[in-house]
Amino acid sequence: MSAKMQILIDEGMSTYKYPTGIGLHAINLYTHLSKISNCTITNYTFFKYFPKGFRKLSIDAFINIIHPFRNYNIIHYQNNFVPFSKGKSKKVVTIHDLGVFLYPGTVPYIYIQYNRHSIKKSLERADGIITPSQSVKNEILNMFGKHYEDKVYVCFDGIRDIFFSVTPTIQQLNKYNLTPYSYYFFLGSLSKRKNTEFLLKVFIKAKKEKIIDNNTLLVLGGYKWWGSSEFEELINMENGILSLGYVADEDIPALYRYSRAFVFPSIYEGFGMPIIEAMSQNVPIIISDIPTSIELNKRHNNQMKVFELNNEDSLIGTLREVEVNNEDIRNNLDYGDLSVYNYENIAKEHLNIYKSLS
Repeated sequence: MSAKMQILIDEGMSTYKYPTGIGLHAINLYTHLSKISNCTITNYTFFKYFPKGFRKLSIDAFINIIHPFRNYNIIHYQNNFVPFSKGKSKKVVTIHDLGVFLYPGTVPYIYIQYNRHSIKKSLERADGIITPSQSVKNEILNMFGKHYEDKVYVCFDGIRDIFFSVTPTIQQLNKYNLTPYSYYFFLGSLSKRKNTEFLLKVFIKAKKEKIIDNNTLLVLGGYKWWGSSEFEELINMENGILSLGYVADEDIPALYRYSRAFVFPSIYEGFGMPIIEAMSQNVPIIISDIPTSIELNKRHNNQMKVFELNNEDSLIGTLREVEVNNEDIRNNLDYGDLSVYNYENIAKEHLNIYKSLS
C-alpha cells in the first residue's frame, strides 16, 4: 500500500538559504519517506524574490489556488497552514507549538496575528493533526477542545542523519579557536523566546562570582532574531561570550560533544530538537523546567540538570553542580535508546498515520 500512496510534503521554508527547525524537519522527513513511499516535496524557492513581509502570505495564496489541482492521497503541510480550498487530497498539518498563544511577548506582533489565525483554521481544516510532543497535544485539547482528540497524533521530531554518520573530532574545534570542555554551548536563535538574555546575564554573573572559571566561554550558535537588539551588547569576548552565527551542519556534533555542557534555557518549546541532538553526543545537558523539556528528561532517565525557569539562583546552582562534578556527570550519563528519533523510524510513524487517514 505504501508504494501506491502518493504523498506530498508541503514545505514552506525553502525560501530560506539556511533552513532551521521546521525546514530541517520537513527535509529529513521527506528524505526518509521517499525511501519507503512515493513521496515528493514542494520547492518554493522562486518566492525568495518576493519581499520578506509578503512572502509567506504569497505562498499561502498560491497553495489555495493550486490545492484543488494537486493529485495526492496525502498532503502534509508543515508550517501551521492548511488551505481552505477543497481537493481530492487528505490534509495533514504539523502544529509545532502554540507559543503565539501562550507566550506572545516572545515573538513579533505580526507573527502572532498571522499564526493565531492560521493555527485555528488549520485545526478546523485538517483531516489529521501531528504534534511533536504530548505537551503540545495537551495544549491543543485544553485550548481548543477535546473534540480534536481523535485527529491529533504525537510524532516526535528526529535527529538528523549527520549525527549518526559523522564522527566528531577535536580538529573541528580549531576553526573556532576552541579547546575541548572549555566552553558551554547553546544552539538556537538568539531571541526572547530562547531566553538568550537571561542565559547571558547568568553566565556573566557566574563568572564574576567565580563559579565558572574566567577562561571558560559561553559559545552561541544561531542567528539573531526578534529581541536580540536588547542584549547584543552583552555578546563579546570580554564577557567570555562567543557568537558563531550560522554553524555548518558538519561542525555541530563536535560543538556539542566537546562542550562542558549544552545549555537550553528556553521559555517555551514545542519539542526541543537541540536537546535530542545533544543527547546523541552524550554531553551533559542543562534545561529549564518547561513542559516539553521535562517530558524529554523523563523519557530519558532524568539525566538532565534542571533549573527553574527565569530563576537566576537556580541556574547558578546548576552551573555550580556541573562545574564541580563535570567528569562524573559525563562518565555516568545514560540517555537510553535514541533510535526513536532516527528519521527512518520517524518516517515510518508518519506513514502509518497517513495510512490511517487514507
